[in-house]
Formats: sequence, C-alpha cells, structure tokens
Amino acid sequence: MTALDQLTSYCDCVDVKESDVDELINLISSYTCWMQKPCDTFLTAERTEVIDVPDCVCKCDLFKFYPFYEPFDKDSFTFTLIEQDGIEETEIPITEYSYSIADNNFRIRLPLKDCECGDPCGCPVTYKLIVTYIAGYDEIPDCLIPVFCEALQWIKIKNTCDCAECQPCQAEQEEGIIDETTLTGRLQDYFLGVLSYQYHKQLSLISICKSEAYGKLWGLVV
Repeated sequence: MTALDQLTSYCDCVDVKESDVDELINLISSYTCWMQKPCDTFLTAERTEVIDVPDCVCKCDLFKFYPFYEPFDKDSFTFTLIEQDGIEETEIPITEYSYSIADNNFRIRLPLKDCECGDPCGCPVTYKLIVTYIAGYDEIPDCLIPVFCEALQWIKIKNTCDCAECQPCQAEQEEGIIDETTLTGRLQDYFLGVLSYQYHKQLSLISICKSEAYGKLWGLVV
C-alpha cells in the first residue's frame, strides 16, 4: 500500500491529494534527516555512500562500515573499492565482508597494500569505498499515521493560502488591522511548531538525525 493509499484510507474528513502527500513526505523526510540530496525521502530507495578509507594497512586489514540509513536490507549491499592513482581510477569489487548483528555494522576485508615508505616525489595512491544498498520504509509506520494525518491538514491550509484564497479575508478588515493568523507565513510557523512537538514525541522513531553512523561516518553520503 502506498503512502497515498494509507492516508486516503485513514484520514477522516480530509480531501487527500497526491501533491499534498508528496509535500508532506518531503517535509518530514527533510526534518528527520533522510533528505541528503534532492528528492530523497524516508520511503524505501537505493542509497549510496562514499567513504574515505586508509591508503594502507599495518596489521589488521579489517574495515568497519556503519550504514547511515536505517532500516536497511542487509542482503542488498554492494561494496566497491576505488583506487585513485594520479588520474587513473580502478574499480575493485569487494566480496569478503560480513554483517555483525551485535555491532550493527559490516566488517569488510579491503585489499590494501601494506604500509611502507613510498616515493616522496610520486603521486599518492588514495582509496574510496562506494557502498550502495536499499534502505527506508515501505510504508508509513502505522503508529505515525495519526501524526501524518494531522500534519496533512496544515499542509492543505498552507497551500490554500498560497493560492491567494486567504487574501480577500484580509482585505475586508479595517485598514491597518490584519489578522496575522491567516497569513501563510504564520501558518507555516505554526505548522512547524506542531511538527516539532510531534517530532520529539513520535517522529523521532524514524529519524536518522542521531544515527550512530553520524559519529563514525568517514566520508560523504550522496
């Protein structure tokens, strides 16, 4: 069932439109740190991370990778080591890895060279690890649908005023007296206030803003 189907079935007395649902999903995805690039949402999709890795190994060649996005399909991961030597890049598929349930990370054996003194005049060889995997939610979690329904109503009110339908109400007031609660900006502020309150109570369930990977991420989420 799609998010649109879920909200259409559950939200009473609300004319659910696909454009409003898309806006709501984008807003909450941004608010909960899922939107790392345009059009990213908390819904299931392929994710890519690029991580800087050491250019050599001394004793242990085990590299630990903590996925930034959760929940994820642990069987969907692919790891590719990129060796950058000057202007040349070589792709090396990684096949030796395992997932640790206890530590919630992947343990990867990287084919890096042993550490030794190199030519100080030569270009240094650098490495990056590209990780792709499927992560996100197939549907809006059932416990969050009431929050989404409430938020959807404020999206609709804001969009109504964006279409200038609120302006005639303001024009009928006495000159110099404006009911600021009808202004789009005030509606936006109020909506974000409601969202913030609900975020701390419930939306934190799907947030990755405090992901363990934040403190252990070596590179870049793209």
